[in-house]
Parts: sequence; structure tokens; C-alpha cells
Amino acid sequence: MKRLQAFKFQLRPGGQQECEMRRFAGACRFVFNRALARQNENHEAGNKYIPYGKM
Repeated sequence: MKRLQAFKFQLRPGGQQECEMRRFAGACRFVFNRALARQNENHEAGNKYIPYGKM
């Protein structure tokens, strides 16, 4: 029988760590939005889905 187990952690970054985490999250959001826009443009042009490896 399989048993599911989960752990919950709370991060408490300091001033500099919090700043770096926010920058990293912003960069990830930027990259995701650019990839999504590219996929949408590709779809509107009637082309197929672009795989993750070819982005």
C-alpha cells in the first residue's frame, strides 16, 4: 500500500535574500510570458506547437 506524505516549510529570507528571490521570480515570469507570447503568435500563424526544447 502506498502512503502519501507531505512536508510544509516556511521560508524566512533576510533582506538581501528576499530581494534576490523577487528578482529571480520576476525573471522566471518574464521568460514564461515571452514563451507564451511566442506560442500564441505561432498558433495564430497556423503553425504547430513549438516543443520546450526548441524554444
